[in-house]
Amino acid sequence: MVEDGKKSLATIPEDTTEQVANRVLILDDEPGILEVLSQHLVGAGYECTSTTSPDRALDLLRNERFALLLTDLRMPEMDGLEVVRRARDIDPELSIVVVSALTEVTQAIQCMRLGAEDYVLKPFNLQDISRSVSRAVEKQRAVTETHEYQERLRQRVEVAAQELERVNQELRETKQYLENLLESTVDGIITIGKDETIEFANGGALAMVGYRKETLLGLPIARLLAGGEDEFLNIQRLLNQYDYLKNYETEILAHSGGHVPVNISFSRVDDARGEFASTLAICKDITEQKRLEQELMEMSVKDALTGLYNQRSFFERLENEVERAKRQKRPLSLLLFDIDKFKQYNDTRGHLEGDKVLRGAGNAVLECTREHVDIGFRYGGDEFTVILPEAEEPQAFVIAERIRETFRKYRFDELSLSIGCVSYREGFTVRSFIEKADALMYEAKRAGGNQVCRPAAHVEAPK
Repeated sequence: MVEDGKKSLATIPEDTTEQVANRVLILDDEPGILEVLSQHLVGAGYECTSTTSPDRALDLLRNERFALLLTDLRMPEMDGLEVVRRARDIDPELSIVVVSALTEVTQAIQCMRLGAEDYVLKPFNLQDISRSVSRAVEKQRAVTETHEYQERLRQRVEVAAQELERVNQELRETKQYLENLLESTVDGIITIGKDETIEFANGGALAMVGYRKETLLGLPIARLLAGGEDEFLNIQRLLNQYDYLKNYETEILAHSGGHVPVNISFSRVDDARGEFASTLAICKDITEQKRLEQELMEMSVKDALTGLYNQRSFFERLENEVERAKRQKRPLSLLLFDIDKFKQYNDTRGHLEGDKVLRGAGNAVLECTREHVDIGFRYGGDEFTVILPEAEEPQAFVIAERIRETFRKYRFDELSLSIGCVSYREGFTVRSFIEKADALMYEAKRAGGNQVCRPAAHVEAPK
């Protein structure tokens, strides 16, 4: 039987680990993609089942065992994120690889947080698919084998405990083996006594926090948590309610003073009489995971060529800044510019040289704006925009001139900038604010280019 849509070890069909290890379920709303992926993976030795229906895929997971779910993120019937969530609820041991477009990187990160092992960006090549599927299937195989090993180990320990008087020597050997197992893992394993101090810490925990064993033992656990005593009180409250707490993300304080991001699973440990004895904490260092998440987030909002933010993030940031300017009655200015004669230059010199010009425009923006205040964006093609918080029109004009002059100093033949410069006025919407800057840019371009144009003023002559 199946409870709440989840598989238990007792309800999973009696397939061997080797049989399950080669079974792949493919979900995509495009039949053509399903056919290509199935043929490729079958050729690589996998047994594939494919469907275009998320509901059908979830039914298959409830009734059959698979090593891997390979799923698209964007489907009409059900969001891929929801598919991942439900699939993980059905079979916690299932490996999952998602396929996403670059614009769906944020969703892909959410899928990773839900337990997906990997994601592949569209457009993909079959080698990327093969590598991701191979890694995920191997990980699933290792997890399955580990669970089977842990179950066998549990049974051995139970037998040893029942025969304590007769097999004292065997028990001591088993105890030593378990200690070696704890010391061999890179994860930190800590036990916390009734007095809220650390009673045991393995080598992984000592390496993670940088303490010597004699210093760490007896230390209050609250001293290691970034949230201190209040955070540990909250953890205790949750443990009293559920007896265990999985995948708790926090930061622990290293001996050096640094913060280490970790994922911790807490569980209550009772003695032979069923009374509370200690709390077990298993800590996984997720520093690398957090770094990758940050990199992915940066990739989703930044233009790879210029290092400036992209158009999608521009509209979101400008809307926020306009709302702030309205609410706080603070100045806000906007620059919009493009590169004069860029198309002709790009057509005659080639795209590589054109890319150098675009990078030069981005560098001019970064060099001439205020760090941590102004925000530059690649608006599209050879158009750029700069949001200038706390800048009145005269100050914005000075910054615009500085950008124009700096770009000319790069000496890309006769290329120059035509810049529209406008400050926010009451009654402007985000759209009308942009349109005003755009109109001023074209006014500067019609006047011959290589200049800055602002409202209610003559076009500044080139310098």
